[in-house]
Amino acid sequence: MTSTSDPELPAPSLLPGLDRPLAIVDIETTGGSVTRDRITEIGIVEVDAEGVREWSTLINPQIPIPYTIQRFTGITDAMVADAPRFEQVAKEIFLRLEGKVFVAHNVRFDYGFLRNAFGNLGFALNQELLCTVKLSRALYPEEARHSLEKIIQRFGIPVDSRHRALADARATWTFICRARNDKPAEDFARAIQNQTRRPSLPPGLDIAVLDALPSAPGVYHFYGEGRSLLYVGKSVDVRKRVLSHFTADHATAREMNLCQQVRDVRVTQTTGELSALLLEAREIKARQPLFNRRLRRVSQLHTLQLREDEQGVLRPEVCTVNQADRSQRLYGLFPAPQKARETLAAIGRERGLCDHVMVSPAKPGSACMGRQLKRCRGLCTGDWSVLQHNTALMDALGKVALKAWPYAGPVALIEHADNSDRYSAFIIDNWCLVASEEGVGEPQLADLKLLDSQPALLDKDIYRYLVKALLKPAPGLRVVPLGTES
Repeated sequence: MTSTSDPELPAPSLLPGLDRPLAIVDIETTGGSVTRDRITEIGIVEVDAEGVREWSTLINPQIPIPYTIQRFTGITDAMVADAPRFEQVAKEIFLRLEGKVFVAHNVRFDYGFLRNAFGNLGFALNQELLCTVKLSRALYPEEARHSLEKIIQRFGIPVDSRHRALADARATWTFICRARNDKPAEDFARAIQNQTRRPSLPPGLDIAVLDALPSAPGVYHFYGEGRSLLYVGKSVDVRKRVLSHFTADHATAREMNLCQQVRDVRVTQTTGELSALLLEAREIKARQPLFNRRLRRVSQLHTLQLREDEQGVLRPEVCTVNQADRSQRLYGLFPAPQKARETLAAIGRERGLCDHVMVSPAKPGSACMGRQLKRCRGLCTGDWSVLQHNTALMDALGKVALKAWPYAGPVALIEHADNSDRYSAFIIDNWCLVASEEGVGEPQLADLKLLDSQPALLDKDIYRYLVKALLKPAPGLRVVPLGTES
């Protein structure tokens, strides 16, 4: 265990954009799992108005250190055999962190291990965080790599024992000081403030709730008094998105009203962005949160289909999606018949189409109102042929036409999680979500066909997500045709 003040460390001073003391932390562990592995060493560089101080100690993890980790860090089982256990130094660590900004290179790793170790002792660790990986990316976007190893090489930072906790913590502090001197004060301050803006938390929301949020894809729920559901949202980085609600510089009155009512945040992690989009849409439609306006449930969607009359004129008809002939082309998805008719009227005015076809169905033969106003090209008076009118109508409706289903039957859309063997599988048929399943490993497609499901209904928002996912699959998505039987 050491506690020193190193005269070679950069002289302390208030950082631009940050007027609070710092604890620059680095830990060594038996592996990368926060819940399974243990801390073997911690090093802390404290920076405050009194100066710069160092402290470090080995920690007995009470489990064997894997040989590969021993080679990487140089810390052996023999070295930690007589070292204190974490609970024996927990108070010392806490006192050195108390009231300071917790700084580390890849801060979620170091902070996650410490938070879990304190949690095992029944104590909640809640610190303001600053990540020097993010700081390096913000200040040096032209650089491709931002590992501590690369930063040490780039700045020529002297390190006596690489991959030992105190040496790496010292190198991290040296980088901060070098960057502070290298960059304009306003740029450095902005990069710091973008990370350390303190959320304006609603009364009654524990900061520990925010601290536990995952930096992963998922759907989050905001709850108010009495467990009332206020809002449902999604993100590929739930933590970042939720914090943005509380750190917005120019929040609208509606956003401020929402934030002040939040009392709890619950998260459902998903395998990726598509699962988050689909789950968010289903949750909002099923539960109707107070502050969600987009994606609200529509009891009955309407669409347009073209029917040919006895004179060969194509006439758009408004019908419900359930009544539509799905073997024929659908044009648009509308929440009400009036919205569909308004769209037809607007298209007619823009393209010079006949009101007898687009507004009030009637046989050509007498001038329509549009012709009298000189905006109809004259299908009704014979000045425009049926072919010309049909062609113009189909061309105009083509912009709102639903995509043709590109497969002979249903497909399985499989999404794999990053850095994990988890998957989500969705059965899609004619743009309808038929069934879904989550699991680990490889999905058994034969079983997926047999999943029970509700009647397949076309949904405007889910259709939009599926078009993008199926026609331009992102990395991590795989499409598997299931045959011709639905």
